[in-house]
Amino acid sequence: MDFPSLAAAALCYLLGAIPFSYLAGRLKGLDVRQHGSGNVGATNVTRVVGVGYGVLALVGDVGKGALAAWLVSAWHVPWWVAGFSVIGHNWSIFLKFTGGKGVATTVGLMVGFALWPVLLATVAIWIVTVLLTQYIAVGSIVALLLAPGVLYLFPAQANAVNIELIGLFFVLGLLTVWQHRSNIFRIAQGTEGRVFKKRSSSSQRVDRK
Repeated sequence: MDFPSLAAAALCYLLGAIPFSYLAGRLKGLDVRQHGSGNVGATNVTRVVGVGYGVLALVGDVGKGALAAWLVSAWHVPWWVAGFSVIGHNWSIFLKFTGGKGVATTVGLMVGFALWPVLLATVAIWIVTVLLTQYIAVGSIVALLLAPGVLYLFPAQANAVNIELIGLFFVLGLLTVWQHRSNIFRIAQGTEGRVFKKRSSSSQRVDRK
């Protein structure tokens, strides 16, 4: 990469590394890594601290992805460089290279790149999948894995399929599966908490992955 791309990658990483979910928990004097699922994400903040704080964390996590997408567009560097914001979220230098699962920040990239059909389809797929399976993790995995296909059907530029963006969201979809591997294991074991059912005591272990 040339210097502008390297600089943009570093800045995108630092933007993504800002742990809004962790900071939202700290507003109430709690370390979300020690409560609920242990995940540094808006869902766990909502569960542990409350809906208002969860929304605050969600806006921050989506916003940093959107800002990273705007940055690479403004600097005219490769769009895939914005993916470093998701890496920053998942492995934050401010949290000793731990972090969340990158779903909200990936959605933020869709916002920043103005991929509105992809964004709306991704959210719709997430909602339908969660309602059908009652697993938030499954909804996130399915929605982001299908995002590249939706982008192929609704290209970012008229009459032009953007292979770079498709490749970016394909990689981020696979990264989502990796980050949810502990959830997948618990689903297979029958211990993952469902959205509309009380979690069993055996499913309340801290998930630090």
